[in-house]
Amino acid sequence: MATPLDELDVNSCFDDIALAENKFQSEGFTEGLQTGRTQGYNEGYMLGKEKGADMATEIGFYDGYTGVMKSLIEESTNEKTRKLKALESLQDMIQSFPLRDPSYERLHSDLEKIRAKFKQVCSLLNVKPQFQNSSVKGISF
Repeated sequence: MATPLDELDVNSCFDDIALAENKFQSEGFTEGLQTGRTQGYNEGYMLGKEKGADMATEIGFYDGYTGVMKSLIEESTNEKTRKLKALESLQDMIQSFPLRDPSYERLHSDLEKIRAKFKQVCSLLNVKPQFQNSSVKGISF
């Protein structure tokens, strides 16, 4: 004859079987959420690193180009020409650009201003720069 203790064990087993789906679904959701967060963080980090390197390369090119052209113009003339003023203005923009602050709100708009000023300088100097970076848009002219 079955005792009440045996009935409790059997009922407990059926409850465990019936609730197993919910338990595994909850565990799977928690595991998936954590895995997704980790992968998302890693992908975001790598994308940010890549885009930051591209931006730094572009700014470095402008800085080097401006420095060389300014030196050449200063050697050839002692007066402040329009070209020299434009180069100095671009150089000031580059020096004040916050390369180490990715949370800077106007990062992209300031970069666009630097690009526009660079185009103006190139037009004044009547030169076509050879800077080619496939991941940076707006530089190929």
